[in-house]
Amino acid sequence: MESASIDLARRAFFGEGTLPVADVRRPVLQSWIRCVDLGLAERTLPRVAPLSEGDLHVLHQRHDALRRLCRPELETLAGEARETGSVVILADGEGMILDTLGDTGFASRAAQVALKPGVSWKEASTGTNAIGTAIAERRPIAVHGSEHFFAGHGVLSCAATPIMDPRGAIIGALDISGASTVGHSHALGMIRMAVDQIEHRLFRQRFEDCRILRFHDDAAMIGSSREGILVFREERLVAGNRRGLALVGRHWDALDESVAEELLEERAWHGADVLLRLNTGATAVGRWDDDAIGWPMLDIRPGRPSTARGGSELADREAELIDSALASAKGNISKAARRLGIHRSTLHRHLSRRQPRA
Repeated sequence: MESASIDLARRAFFGEGTLPVADVRRPVLQSWIRCVDLGLAERTLPRVAPLSEGDLHVLHQRHDALRRLCRPELETLAGEARETGSVVILADGEGMILDTLGDTGFASRAAQVALKPGVSWKEASTGTNAIGTAIAERRPIAVHGSEHFFAGHGVLSCAATPIMDPRGAIIGALDISGASTVGHSHALGMIRMAVDQIEHRLFRQRFEDCRILRFHDDAAMIGSSREGILVFREERLVAGNRRGLALVGRHWDALDESVAEELLEERAWHGADVLLRLNTGATAVGRWDDDAIGWPMLDIRPGRPSTARGGSELADREAELIDSALASAKGNISKAARRLGIHRSTLHRHLSRRQPRA
């Protein structure tokens, strides 16, 4: 977006209280509105303090599985970042920065606006920014210069994509950030490709008692990060990747609700390949994985530090988390289950225990 246009949009929104729908992209404007509702003021700098060295070490331990999962892409993107004077950033699902790699000169300048490990970049803390807004919007986004909510962040140009687990829960975000004076036109594309690779590796894990369908309209793409993936348990859709859901015209809310016969039809077999007729009318080639194939379940949710607490206290804490997720989802069990990264049956059992006995 041109600088003059975004400057006009900022004056209209922050100075006159009007909505500059023609001058600013919709997700950016929606983020500005959320930030104002949170009580943030664009002319101040956010009051954020990095974690202590000890707390950062604990944070890294909690997210060790996520950091290892994303390391190949971080290292690859770091090489690109060094050439463009930028940094690649891994954040957790709450927007807390875990790692930054890339150009050390820009990393030092970025640290002056708290773009460094141990600092939260969720919208509630640091306003409109690629990491926080990608998490809030659940989609890839670039935020350039003055599109950032805080005026002091106008020196940055950032692009980020949320990392989704097979149940649609956000487990992290990958970002490239650089100076707004330098063009970063390909940053969002690179980030999206990297996240595709990361999310694809999550499907190497074993899904007990499930069938995994890998499909694409081009058989050569099966096995690559561009394939669609759907996971079925007893014919019910329980997991998938973004591409697989898009190919059958569904979103994450279809998990636990849709069944295989609603989504696709097997038309003919050719060796290990099956010709599929999708519910959208399109055709595709698919291959079913045996449910015994794969590594043991990889738990990429934040690890819990060891404690001396008893089972009863841990159960109480689990109940609190479930109740909080249900409240945030306004009682929608499927949405709460995806947010927690657990199956709906766990929530049903929790609710049944809470019901008074006759």
